[in-house]
Amino acid sequence: MTQAQNSRTYRVRLRFRLLKKLGIDAQEHRFQIGQREAILSSAVPDVPIRDSEWLVMNIRGFPSEEEARSFGQGLRTAVELASVSTRLGVDVGRDLATSALGRQVKEQILRETGAIVRDNIHGLDVLEDDPRVVYFAMSGAGTVHANPEPFLPLAAELHDQTHALSEQSRDLLLLLNYALMRPEPVAQIVFAFSAVETLGQDLTWSDGQLDLLAHLAQCAAQSSLATAEERQEVADALGKSLHRLTLRQGVMRLLTSIGLQHLRRPWDALYGERSTLVHGLAPRPGADYSDLAHRAVTLCGHILLKAIAKEIQVADRHAEIYFPIAVATTTPNQS
Repeated sequence: MTQAQNSRTYRVRLRFRLLKKLGIDAQEHRFQIGQREAILSSAVPDVPIRDSEWLVMNIRGFPSEEEARSFGQGLRTAVELASVSTRLGVDVGRDLATSALGRQVKEQILRETGAIVRDNIHGLDVLEDDPRVVYFAMSGAGTVHANPEPFLPLAAELHDQTHALSEQSRDLLLLLNYALMRPEPVAQIVFAFSAVETLGQDLTWSDGQLDLLAHLAQCAAQSSLATAEERQEVADALGKSLHRLTLRQGVMRLLTSIGLQHLRRPWDALYGERSTLVHGLAPRPGADYSDLAHRAVTLCGHILLKAIAKEIQVADRHAEIYFPIAVATTTPNQS
């Protein structure tokens, strides 16, 4: 291996979008993630962090691409979990370019200026740390700011714990962040409930319940009621179609498994409001669903963080702080 190869280092670049801009006046904000320094900046050069919804985290000095990529994947998950835990909302993308130039144009720019034009990735990008690398600038607009204090330190704290998250929990973070990122109340309601229902879908009948279904199927087949063909259709339904829990049964089982049995009635009540909205009776023109959206995201976020806390315990306290259950279960008509 040559001396030049030995001196190579790699950089992690995470480019993401926030619904609420962070209230940081500086163009760069430095903070520690473990033993490494992370540099947060606007994705647009010379623009303060508070003025851009598109932000970039850069972490430098990795000796290999593999080490950089492993760190970057943990960073992306930590940012998603910190966002959900502080009820912020983040879109970390799917590691695809949002702006790019053709190969020939890039080669011409390199010949004429010495600059290496790299595709601007929405998400995680791991690259050799070369000072000649440049990106296209992008701009954003908006006026709502969020306090960076709970979000950034929590992302740093969570980074070394993200390996404990299952693939299912990572999918839940994506869904709940998507709900938090939607400005439309109806979209927030739909995605928040869908995230909880997705978690409940993987639950199944107990062994005792499966034995009972098999017994009922046998009784149906041997019954003297109806025709032989009709009895067999009922037996087949009992033996096959009912092997999956309904969406509600899955959620009820989920609430029990994480010690939230007391939320069964609040879930049913709020889900009833959601069903009225979704199944043709609403949305009504001009109606304001922001309160329902707030209560739905609060209840669903509380449930999901409690579920994630089985893998990463710190999520438990943030469920109580940022998704307080008293807010989720109170309607405007209640005192």
